[in-house]
Amino acid sequence: MSRQDRLSADLERGFTALEEGRIDDAVTASERVQRIDRKHPGVMALAAACADAQGDAEAALKVYRELIETTPDDPMPRICAARIELRDEGNPEAALDTLEKAFDFIDEERDLVEAILVRTEALIAIDELADARESLSELASSVIDDPVLALDLAELSLAAEDPSSAARYIEIAKADPELAADALHVLGRVHEMRDERAPMIAAWKQVRTLDAAAPAPPVSISDDEVERIAIAALELLPPEVRAKLANVPILIDDVPSEGLVEDGTDPRLLGLFSGAPMTDGIAPVVTNIHLFKRNLERAAHDLDELAAEITITVLHETAHYFGLEEDDLEALGLD
Repeated sequence: MSRQDRLSADLERGFTALEEGRIDDAVTASERVQRIDRKHPGVMALAAACADAQGDAEAALKVYRELIETTPDDPMPRICAARIELRDEGNPEAALDTLEKAFDFIDEERDLVEAILVRTEALIAIDELADARESLSELASSVIDDPVLALDLAELSLAAEDPSSAARYIEIAKADPELAADALHVLGRVHEMRDERAPMIAAWKQVRTLDAAAPAPPVSISDDEVERIAIAALELLPPEVRAKLANVPILIDDVPSEGLVEDGTDPRLLGLFSGAPMTDGIAPVVTNIHLFKRNLERAAHDLDELAAEITITVLHETAHYFGLEEDDLEALGLD
């Protein structure tokens, strides 16, 4: 087998391994082809994709930018670089600049959809909602039959304040039983945006039922540990706020109760303060702090992230309840 044949075969193995989630095998294939021709565009693309899959956004972005210079008429490196600039670097303006020239060279439907997804997400991030809706409208003639993609588009449509488009995509997403709960949750939010209380509650009741029947999340901690992290979070609050919460009980349930959902509470809510919040200068009264452990666990990928989710939830709920000022939020890292 010639060097070129070995390179082509290993590139195919590497990209197939990535698609199947076998990252170690993909990295091994990437290392082999780099020994053959490090500057080959396919070799560079595989190296960047492996770095991205391993969570090394900086390394991936560096290679994608090199690829943009090497293959200026290939939209793929621009789309991938823009996605990293947006989601990993938090720079939507840079992502939009990178994407701008990609559209000149896109000739495959898959690349077009991905570019529009990233562009729309970036526009939402800079609060250009009208432009975001216009961006999504370019998919009106596209055939969307992938439920996962449809769910992403429903989320983006809702964030762009286009509930009608979101509802259309939800119907596609619901075709996959594994996505039914997620799709119904977005549907509830569509009804919430439309101020349609009864159908919102009906959708969210289904979500609660499906979530309760779902397998336990892979990341899990005890109620005692949730309480310990929550108490530590309260210690970060200003003394005058902390004093008002000194004797308030912390209640822990897996998810909001049926009664809360019947009253219009999101079944995937992470936390809730009960009592009377601050209004027009009137001091708030908190009767309990409610944390929903199963929802918090599902929002995290590891124990460190779970601890951070609990802390952020407690601080955010406190901020909302006590009407903290911008300076207070900044001091808590919530600005």
